[in-house]
Amino acid sequence: MTDAILSAVVVGKNSLAREGLRRILAEENFSVQASVESGTSFLLANAEDESPNLFILDNSTTDHLESELEALNTSFPKSRKVVLSDQFDLEEVVDAFKYGVDGYIVKEISLEALMKSLRLVAMGEKVMPSQLAQHLSSMEEKAQVPQFARNPDVTRILSEREITTLRYLLVGHANKVIARRLEISEATVKVYVKAILRKLRVSNRTQAAIWAFNNGVQVVAEDVKEFDDEMNYDDVQVAAE
Repeated sequence: MTDAILSAVVVGKNSLAREGLRRILAEENFSVQASVESGTSFLLANAEDESPNLFILDNSTTDHLESELEALNTSFPKSRKVVLSDQFDLEEVVDAFKYGVDGYIVKEISLEALMKSLRLVAMGEKVMPSQLAQHLSSMEEKAQVPQFARNPDVTRILSEREITTLRYLLVGHANKVIARRLEISEATVKVYVKAILRKLRVSNRTQAAIWAFNNGVQVVAEDVKEFDDEMNYDDVQVAAE
């Protein structure tokens, strides 16, 4: 079955890098609507045009990412935004999602994984770099302290199952994967996620994951193990934010 054609705008100051990405996307059944140096220049020329499915921003050649995303989110709220980065930087990842990105991808990813990640974002998923899960798992191993020790109030806010679900959100698991891990239905997972958002007073899964990270919720090795094997990109559950 042929994937649906998705429209995309490539943003970055390096024209050679933009052209390379444009050609790759064209070969993978994407329609590249524009290739521009900045989101602002696209806004000036296309303010009344139909919103593209994706804005793909090359963070290594994009100045002032926060202001770029703010402008794009204001003018094209329905379009999804993805950041491509040369390397993993935890602080940069957290900031990017605070600014409103829907996906953060490190360029060392394979071409196949990149295309699948872009399509997941277009479907409504939040995509985080695999290095984030590895980093958090490493932090847990080095800490050698009981889970949630840095924030004992977590166990007063959430139930045991909700805490487990929150750990999976922190890793980036979709509802389908969480359901398999907990051996429950996806409908029950959605109930847990809604309860987590309500109790933490956040609006979506990404904000819940950021809250978890900032409040010392730590993943364990089992949360990350075999993540890639469990994710079925052809039968994915769109995340309810």
